[in-house]
Amino acid sequence: MLAYDCRRQVKADGLYLKKVASTHGGEFAGPCPSCGGEDRFRVWPEQGRYWCRGCARSGDAIQYLWDFKGIAYMEACFALGQEPKATTGRLKLKPVWAPKDAGIPNPSWHEKASAFLVWTQEQLWTDEGGEARAFLHNRGIQDATIKKAGLGWNPTDAYRDREAWGLEPEIKENGRPKGLWLPKGLVIPCRINEKPIRIRIRRPKPENRPRYYALPGSTFPPMSIGAGLVAVVVESELDAILTAQEAPQDVYSLAMGSVQAKPDLKAHNTLQQTKRILVALDADTAGAKASRWWLNQYPQAIRWPVPIKKDPGDAFTAGLCLKAWIESTNMEF
Repeated sequence: MLAYDCRRQVKADGLYLKKVASTHGGEFAGPCPSCGGEDRFRVWPEQGRYWCRGCARSGDAIQYLWDFKGIAYMEACFALGQEPKATTGRLKLKPVWAPKDAGIPNPSWHEKASAFLVWTQEQLWTDEGGEARAFLHNRGIQDATIKKAGLGWNPTDAYRDREAWGLEPEIKENGRPKGLWLPKGLVIPCRINEKPIRIRIRRPKPENRPRYYALPGSTFPPMSIGAGLVAVVVESELDAILTAQEAPQDVYSLAMGSVQAKPDLKAHNTLQQTKRILVALDADTAGAKASRWWLNQYPQAIRWPVPIKKDPGDAFTAGLCLKAWIESTNMEF
């Protein structure tokens, strides 16, 4: 009964589902009731489940009525002729998310990071910074945008005294003080009033360490670029920089730094004032799953991944016009 009701409700909503596989008792595909498309919405009748690979909504027939009809659990059970079960967890209250102030770094860190950033910005425009500039140009990021974003280049690994940066001392296994690592790479700052509150470095040859490294002492609010009534939410800072460069007027980009990151208090307050939030987290399983939080948190949010490749940077290099991609939401800019 549950499986039949889920598929019947989809049909009642005027959507045609085509059988695309016989596994798991049959798999049917069609447009999503929420985010459209052609075959992104999948239904498994015998299992009584559905899933959209676009907006990441998933569940059973009861969840379908909640997701797409706004029908509460008790009403959905009644509509489907099912007995409500408190043991399903549907009636349990979930912790309410509350945004927090990301804070600012300590004064010593702020002073040292500012001086480091200015120096790396100078290095980016030397011969040593040529490789980094070429990397940015290949991603479509223009010189004027590079300067506006305050990007820099650290030409070699270096170590500095942690306490001079206002950080707690750390001791290595040999008993000697551990230095603050400043790795070679592209320096990507997050700034407030032109002053860094976070320094992230993209390493050209990560070897056995992470590609991206955030300096200890940084704070981690989302990076917001531009201003407007439409927000494009992406994962990486470089994608946000490129998106802001290419976007129509009245559109700003918001880099979360990771797929699971949430807005801080300042970003949340700004998001609440936007007309539309385009959730463009990476076009993969993790991005689709994380997008559900945004759609549940902000009623004006829609899942809007790039139609090709995984993220705006890769899509742009593959030929996608980011401005047209944003404008295709049919919003007035």
